[in-house]
Amino acid sequence: MSFLKDIKPVILLYVLGDTVTTLYALGTGNFYEGNPVLSWIFSIYGYISLIPLKIGFMFLLYHVYKNADRYYWNITRYTVSGIGLFATVSNTMVVFHG
Repeated sequence: MSFLKDIKPVILLYVLGDTVTTLYALGTGNFYEGNPVLSWIFSIYGYISLIPLKIGFMFLLYHVYKNADRYYWNITRYTVSGIGLFATVSNTMVVFHG
């Protein structure tokens, strides 16, 4: 499999889903970033800094893809997809249910 084919769920859930829902929630002004590291980065560079952070993470993920055996690569990509799903659902619940 190719890297891009392998990371379709990562792109959908972790990159797009989490990024869009996070930026939307934070943009309303009614919510805050719960991760203290991201909160600190956002306070200095703004919410839009999430985009280069996600891009940088994708380079790290590519490094894992190229250097880990298939077993560990699968664990990594499914874990990141799961985190993205959890974050997207969590952000959506917070926005729509306060």
